[in-house]
Amino acid sequence: MTIEPVRKKRRPVMIALTLAVVLALIASAVVISVSTMTAQQRRESLVLLKDERLTTLDEARGKIQPAVNTYLAAYKKARNAPASREEAEKGSAKERDEFQQAIISARTALNEVQTSDTAGAEDKTVSGAVAMLGDSYQAYLDSMEGLVESYPLFEGLFRQDAGCSGLFVGSKAANLRERQTLLAQAAVQCREAVNQLKQSKNVSYVEFARTLDNQIAQLETHAETTAKSEENYNEFVRLKDEYVKKIDDATARNAPDAEYRTIADELKALNTRIKNNRSEFDFAAKRYVNGVRDMPTLVEDVFTKDVADQIKHHDAVIPIRVQVLKDALDAELAE
Repeated sequence: MTIEPVRKKRRPVMIALTLAVVLALIASAVVISVSTMTAQQRRESLVLLKDERLTTLDEARGKIQPAVNTYLAAYKKARNAPASREEAEKGSAKERDEFQQAIISARTALNEVQTSDTAGAEDKTVSGAVAMLGDSYQAYLDSMEGLVESYPLFEGLFRQDAGCSGLFVGSKAANLRERQTLLAQAAVQCREAVNQLKQSKNVSYVEFARTLDNQIAQLETHAETTAKSEENYNEFVRLKDEYVKKIDDATARNAPDAEYRTIADELKALNTRIKNNRSEFDFAAKRYVNGVRDMPTLVEDVFTKDVADQIKHHDAVIPIRVQVLKDALDAELAE
């Protein structure tokens, strides 16, 4: 009589335990299924990244440099027509748009690489390699974009409408003081353009602008020194005439030896001043001439040396970053 009620009490408990076990098994199966699906999706994403997106990224970068060269040639040809900066920009608008499209395509390709599913790796090797590649690739795109955007300003720096051509006053000045004055006036307008170039996204332009700014300052310093030396020389000529008269007067008066010795000491001091002034003039004049003479080379080196070296750097670094990422992907896919 007492067994029946006990069995009735245990039955709901057993049913509840059984249901709990079944639900747990179902949950585990779902978790395993979801994990398997996630792992498969991630694998497919990594394969897509390695086989397609990196190839697209490389192909997109390969179109950048030709587009840059085409635009630069088109702009320069239009500018030499001759044409104003605004006219040259209109005349090369087509090439500029084509370059911009190449940049957009490259940025899109980079974004697809960066947004690939690389978050699942426990050691973060793949995601780290993607980040490193992204930084290098982005730096390259910014550099090339800056090269194009700032080219009209760079190319026109020493044209008549830019102001820097006024640095080469040369025969325009009647004397060294006038040269110094004209140079100072030209330097103000030139620096405005130079300071704009310092804002470029291309480091070669920025370094050139900083160097040019320093060169302008040096020219101003040397121009002031030579102008002052010329004025001193004119003063020395006047003093020489005064001493000639003083000696003639002393001779006419049959002045005592002490007076002659005083005049001789003064002339000795004057000669020292003349020598020092000549030394300062020679030093400043030589460097002024060298600064003007080296200016064309400074401009030419921007593309023949600095930009070329910059591109070589990117061409060396980016493929290494790509290979590091491919190696990381191979290792991840092999697991």
